[in-house]
Amino acid sequence: MKKNLILFTVSYPYGDKEQFLETEILYLAKYFENVTVIPTFIKGDKREIPENIVVDTTFAYQNNNIKFAFYSLVTKYTYKEIIANLSIILSLKKLQKLASFTGRGVALFKHLKVNYSTENIFYSYWFNGAVFASFLYDQKVAKINYVTRVHGSDLYLEQNDGYLPLRPTVLKNIKKIFPISKNGYDYLRQHYQMDLSKISLSRLGTSDHNITTKMSQDSKHFHIVSCSHLSPVKRTDLMIMSLSNVAQKNPTIAFFWTHIGTGVEYRKIKAFAHKMLPENVTVDFLGNLDNAAVFDFYKNHFVDLFINTSISEGIPVTFMEAMSCSIPVMALDVGGISEIVNNDNGILLDKKASYDTIAEALHHIVNNKTLLADKKSHARDTWDHYYNANHNYRVFVEVLSSFSGGRSSK
Repeated sequence: MKKNLILFTVSYPYGDKEQFLETEILYLAKYFENVTVIPTFIKGDKREIPENIVVDTTFAYQNNNIKFAFYSLVTKYTYKEIIANLSIILSLKKLQKLASFTGRGVALFKHLKVNYSTENIFYSYWFNGAVFASFLYDQKVAKINYVTRVHGSDLYLEQNDGYLPLRPTVLKNIKKIFPISKNGYDYLRQHYQMDLSKISLSRLGTSDHNITTKMSQDSKHFHIVSCSHLSPVKRTDLMIMSLSNVAQKNPTIAFFWTHIGTGVEYRKIKAFAHKMLPENVTVDFLGNLDNAAVFDFYKNHFVDLFINTSISEGIPVTFMEAMSCSIPVMALDVGGISEIVNNDNGILLDKKASYDTIAEALHHIVNNKTLLADKKSHARDTWDHYYNANHNYRVFVEVLSSFSGGRSSK
């Protein structure tokens, strides 16, 4: 029997973020009678969604930081957290994280209590205040099955000044937590001593667009693509310095670098690229592209290598998209990267690799198209085995739909 699902997102289906949900939502719509999406923010246009998906924007329209701050002050869990970890009061960042987590959670809980019954399964795409709201519902209204995915920024303490609010408390009654990587699975097991039956590895995935992106047709051309938000953690400047080094060593090769995405460092990175890169490098910043446009690009352009020099990652969907089109990936060994990139299907570099080390690896592959062709076939195989949406999301929603809504009334 099909059931009802409540899906909590940051902004999906509005704007251009959380693009990976565009694929997953198709499977959720198929396996559940009704799916209600509750975004925290509304920004940008609404994307196309399946017919049985309802979007509840009421909570998003009620966003009010003053109200959230008040709600944070009136819940006992804020004070319990501070008493358990007194270092919180010495850090403005930690206090803000705690206040946002509990304040938004209480506000969302009040919305859920009035509008949603225990017949629903509560599913948060991120481990944020929505999970705390579900926890409060479970504590104060009725026992429910609530679950969350966990990615990178909402999991690793190292990315969050050593602090993420209320993790042990909220995890105590959670039905399942779904890390998207083996690295995340191991991190949960090691840092939270969770019952392993509550942790289920659930990799993300991309659909098969039946695209095999071709390499540049001769040794005198080399096309690099990168796709990410332009922020300090992505270290795009490191890639630019490496590409500059290689281009100067190979003055007879025409290099093309295409970047997809914008961000807080867009102007800075664009200026740095034009300053650093020699004349034999053509640069094209395409800005944000939707999922269809990204695959259209891969279908209609020669691409030799996808590069990412970020110093912090989970397992980027952008890697999956590229590899599904037989594009090898070069990346640093951080987070869950080694689960998708290796030296058979791409180039995996030490997480502390300097720009000259990256340049050396890039120089080697630029001058070895036979090796590159071999990596292309392995890239596609890796995607098909581990990141094929048809398999990954089907298994995920089967697990999700096996849960009932409420467990037992209080």
